[in-house]
Amino acid sequence: MTETLKPSLPARLHVFAPQWHADIDEAAGRLGQVAPIVHPDAQSALNATSRDHNSVIMLEHDQSFDLVELLLKVSQTHPNMPGIVVGMNIPVLAVKHIISLARWDMLEAPVKPEPLREALENVSRREGREGEGAAGKCWTVTSSVGGAGATLVAVELAYQFSQREKRNKVCLVDLNFFDGSCASYLNCPSNLNQVALTQSADRIDEALLQAFITRHKSGIDLLSAPRSTRTWNSIRPESVFKVLEVACDAYDMVVIDMPRWPSPWSGSVVMGSDEVLVLSELTVPALHAARHRAEELEDATDGMASPHIILNRMTRKFFGNAVTVPQAEDAIGRRVFATVSSDWEAALSSVNFGQAVGQAKPGNRISRDVAEIITRLETGTGATVQTEKSRKRA
Repeated sequence: MTETLKPSLPARLHVFAPQWHADIDEAAGRLGQVAPIVHPDAQSALNATSRDHNSVIMLEHDQSFDLVELLLKVSQTHPNMPGIVVGMNIPVLAVKHIISLARWDMLEAPVKPEPLREALENVSRREGREGEGAAGKCWTVTSSVGGAGATLVAVELAYQFSQREKRNKVCLVDLNFFDGSCASYLNCPSNLNQVALTQSADRIDEALLQAFITRHKSGIDLLSAPRSTRTWNSIRPESVFKVLEVACDAYDMVVIDMPRWPSPWSGSVVMGSDEVLVLSELTVPALHAARHRAEELEDATDGMASPHIILNRMTRKFFGNAVTVPQAEDAIGRRVFATVSSDWEAALSSVNFGQAVGQAKPGNRISRDVAEIITRLETGTGATVQTEKSRKRA
C-alpha cells in the first residue's frame, strides 16, 4: 500500500488473541503507528473498542467465547464498529455474520504486517458508509430448476441498473463456476481465473478484481470464470466472500447469478445480499423445486433470508390446463412476489446478439416486468401479483 493510506490506520488495536497475540504485537509494531492493547477476554476488548472511537477490535477464534453470539451482539448494538477475526476454520455461521457486518474482515494466522495493514485500511475506510450510501447493493438471482431463466433475468437486472443516470456502476457476477452462462449470454470472454479463488483471500483486492473484469459494451462489468471441471471444487469460500466484498466496495450495484445447487458459500452469499430472487417456471415440478429452494436458503441463513419467488415465462391463456398464480401459491405455500412475461422473440434476440433483453429489443414485456420488480423491491411496496379474485373484482 502507498504511504498516503497510512493516516487512515486506527491509533489502537484492542486485541483478544490467546494464541497469536505475540504475532499481532510484532506485526502491528512493524506498521509503526498502531498500538496493540491486549485484553484478558473478548468482552473486555469489545467494551474497550466501543468506548474508543479511533480503534479496531481484533478477536482470535477461541473456545473461551461464542464468536457467533458476540458478532450478533455487535450487529445489534455497534453495527458500525470495525473489527477483524483471526484464526483457522472459522465456523460458517460466524463467517456469515462477518460478511453481513459492514466494517469487519478476516485474517489467517499467524498475522503478518502487510495483510494486517490491508485489513485495517479496509475496515477503517468504510467508516460512515451507511450514512453516505457508499456501500454497493447486492442482489442475488437463482433458479429452482434448470432453464428457469435466472441468467437472463440477472443480465437484464444488471443492464437496467447500468442505464441509470446516477449510481450506475454495475458488476454482474457469475458464481456458477462449473457451468455458468453469463458470458455466453453476453457473447464476451470469461476472464476470472479460478485458480485465484483457490488461494489465500488476502491476495484479493480491487486491482486484482479489475484484472479479471470483462467490460461489456452495454456498460455492465462482468466477473465470470471459464467453465471448468478441474478446479471449481477447490475454490475457497473465503475467497468468494472476499471477491464479493471488494466488488460491493467498488460498484454501486452487484448482481449475482448463483447456481441452484448448494455450494459451501451459498448461505453466506445469501446472507450478505440485499435481495434474493428465486426464479421458477409455472409447472408443478418447478414450483415444488422453488419451495424447496426457498426453504434451503432460509435454513442456510437461520431464517434471516427472505427469498422472493418470481414466476417466469408467464403467458396469457384463457383456456386450457395452465397453472394459475393462486394455484402456484398453494403449491409453494407462500406468496408469489412477481411474474415475468413470456416474450420468446425478445429473449431470442437477446441471446443471438449478446445483449440484455432491454438492449436487444427495447420496450419488450420482459424488460417492463423486470423494471416493475426493481421498483417494487426498492420501494418496499410488496408483491406485484394479483390473485384471481382480485382480478375478478377489478
